[in-house]
Amino acid sequence: MHLRPRRLFVLLAFGLAMVGGHAGAQTPEDPYEKINRQFYERQAEVDRKYVFPLTQLYHRLTPGPFGEALHNLVTELSEPVVIINDILQGRFVSARKDLIRITTNATFGLAATIDVAGKHGFPHHDNDFGITLGVWGAKPGPYFYFPFIGPTTPRDMLGSAADIGMNPLNFVRFPGRRTLQVSSSVIGGLDKRFHAQSDLDAIMSGAADPYATLRSVYLQNREAQIRGENAAPALPPLDDPGSAAPSATPSAGGEPAPAAAAAPPSPIASAPAAQAPSAAGELADLDAPIVTAQPIDLDRAALRLAAAN
Repeated sequence: MHLRPRRLFVLLAFGLAMVGGHAGAQTPEDPYEKINRQFYERQAEVDRKYVFPLTQLYHRLTPGPFGEALHNLVTELSEPVVIINDILQGRFVSARKDLIRITTNATFGLAATIDVAGKHGFPHHDNDFGITLGVWGAKPGPYFYFPFIGPTTPRDMLGSAADIGMNPLNFVRFPGRRTLQVSSSVIGGLDKRFHAQSDLDAIMSGAADPYATLRSVYLQNREAQIRGENAAPALPPLDDPGSAAPSATPSAGGEPAPAAAAAPPSPIASAPAAQAPSAAGELADLDAPIVTAQPIDLDRAALRLAAAN
């Protein structure tokens, strides 16, 4: 029941976004960019004044091994949802590895406070039902940015709701279950925000438009996760389609992701060297074909030269 206010806020924000319409939209993925930017600016201010200082306080109160133990415990509690989505996506090798991870840490990691599995080649990876829907072919829909939720899409909002239902803690009854749920949500949120700071700094440093940069990175990361890649490929920003082509990125299966199709060769580069006249030749014969001419133009020029001789 403690999730009702959050759901109400999401519905209210979604309704406001629909009212905002398409005004100010600059990209097809973000038809509600105007109101999204307003939400982003407000959230950035709240994060700077309250959330980030709170995460710093949390870090100071949980120093060294104690903070690492809390991080490992919160991560362990998320593993069942990861495994369920592995299976739903048909990624059974990942499901087996994640099952080994959760059992190893629960057995040998002092109640999962030590990441024994991660040190032996079984690291944690994020997974959720939004990715599962993408694997099944569901489109993301328009991009949204909601305060206290962050970047998302209708597909990912539906996936988040489904992940709540998949959490075994919602069905197992034991003393202190509600306390564990609330504390793990709060600690998990602070822990995730603290560990995300270095990535945010790397992404936002030098960004001319932080909002557009975050949107681009979020959408590309989600698509990379759907493809089963370990990390998002170096794609050009969605706002700059003329940027350099992406490089291939290894996928989870060890195979390189398909690289972007090579750009068509320049007509100048593809012209035969024998047909490229020098500057002196161009001045001497004004009828000589230029190097960017098409084959049919070269044929006609050759006929004119033959007739003149």
